[in-house]
Amino acid sequence: GLIPRTSEIISREALDEAVLCVQEELQQDGVVSLPFCAFNGGKDVWVDVGNKRVGVEILCSYLGRPANETLHIGDQFLNTGNDFAARDICPCIWITSPDETTYILKSILRLAGIAIQRPTSNQLSTAPTYLSPSHNNNAASTNDNINMGDQVQIKTNFSEVERRACAVKAMDVYTGEMMDSYKN
Repeated sequence: GLIPRTSEIISREALDEAVLCVQEELQQDGVVSLPFCAFNGGKDVWVDVGNKRVGVEILCSYLGRPANETLHIGDQFLNTGNDFAARDICPCIWITSPDETTYILKSILRLAGIAIQRPTSNQLSTAPTYLSPSHNNNAASTNDNINMGDQVQIKTNFSEVERRACAVKAMDVYTGEMMDSYKN
């Protein structure tokens, strides 16, 4: 990475230029065959093996969901940012602060009919997660969950956890695709 000395600041333009130079160098003539992400971190420049596209593909495979049903929330969607590659695979929301992320997530939960409850100090030390449907939500009372009046305790489906753990082992870590020997 490119990191400034403690008493110095590297301008945004210089950081962006460094990212563009690194990207060009790594992309020319197939120098690197792995997915990578060179990005401006705001105060520094980094090159990561992999990128957010690979991350979304792996998450989708792990969860058994298609990418077009996955929402990526990020703050760096320009070609010098680390969220750029996610734009090719799934819907994205560009935010500018953690508060916006919180707002988006709460909005999604509200639209799904899930009321957000702040835990009491007693609940902070207990293990189960409780979600309250804001209206009659039949999905909340399926066999996978325990209905407790106006609250639902989410049960863990250990077969699904095992399936996902095995899927991760069978994935090409560079592309997020399933290796041939494990495909169904």
